[in-house]
Amino acid sequence: MNIESLKYFLNIEKYNSFSLAAEELCISQSSLSKHIKKLETELNCILFDRSTRSLKLTPAGISLKKYASNIIDNYNELILDLNKYSYAIPKMSIGYIPVINQYNIANYIGKFKNKHNELELKLIEGEHSEILDLLLNNKIDFAIIRSTSLNTDNLCVSELSKDELVIITSKNHPIANRKYVPLKNLSKENFISLGENSGVYNLFVEECRKYNFEPNILCFNSRIENILGLVSAELGIAPLMKRSVECFDKKDISTILLKENISSSLCLIHLKDKVLSQLELEFKNYLINCIN
Repeated sequence: MNIESLKYFLNIEKYNSFSLAAEELCISQSSLSKHIKKLETELNCILFDRSTRSLKLTPAGISLKKYASNIIDNYNELILDLNKYSYAIPKMSIGYIPVINQYNIANYIGKFKNKHNELELKLIEGEHSEILDLLLNNKIDFAIIRSTSLNTDNLCVSELSKDELVIITSKNHPIANRKYVPLKNLSKENFISLGENSGVYNLFVEECRKYNFEPNILCFNSRIENILGLVSAELGIAPLMKRSVECFDKKDISTILLKENISSSLCLIHLKDKVLSQLELEFKNYLINCIN
């Protein structure tokens, strides 16, 4: 009996099907059947009742399931714990939305990398939903995205920086000299927005719908500097997070606060069931402590 055979056993139980489990494991059904037959021979008991149309665990299979899950969990924890003593190069991947410079996060990541020269760091930039999909599919270790529309059931979310939604206009816009504006008063405006997969866009549209209007999006752009250029050219106004525009030249634009005080947080996120290595845990605590 080995870890691989226990994983095969649990996958079959998960799907109640040899064929579906084989597809998930990327092996042939006949090969999977041989592995289970070998396991049953070794344990001297039948694990699956194959006499009915629906595959079921036998009493022996139910007993094995209880122990197999614990054995695999302990094995995974052991491997992660031993990684810190391994000669292998430590690796870490981070997906992020394109605002880490504005929040000084890129600087902190760089300092952490300099402290750990042996670390092989992979950085992936994308919009909110793209980065979230990478995380949910175990393609990256951490995501730095906004708290908008997150299902926290399977996510561990640590707030890095809270921010508020503002409206950016040209200096010549009728509301340019106002400190506050109610969102409902903007229903007739043309908007220049971050992409449809961005957290800011989703947050903005959700809030507009509370006042029974769909914002008229003139165009989408993934870069804040480009959006500010279009706004200063008087092509529309833009919903953006306040801190994300502070580092840009604002001589041709105005920043107006929303009366509703709509906020969102930039967060460091990883999967709840991910057992962090010592280095990953150190990175998480370092980033949270530096920013907070």
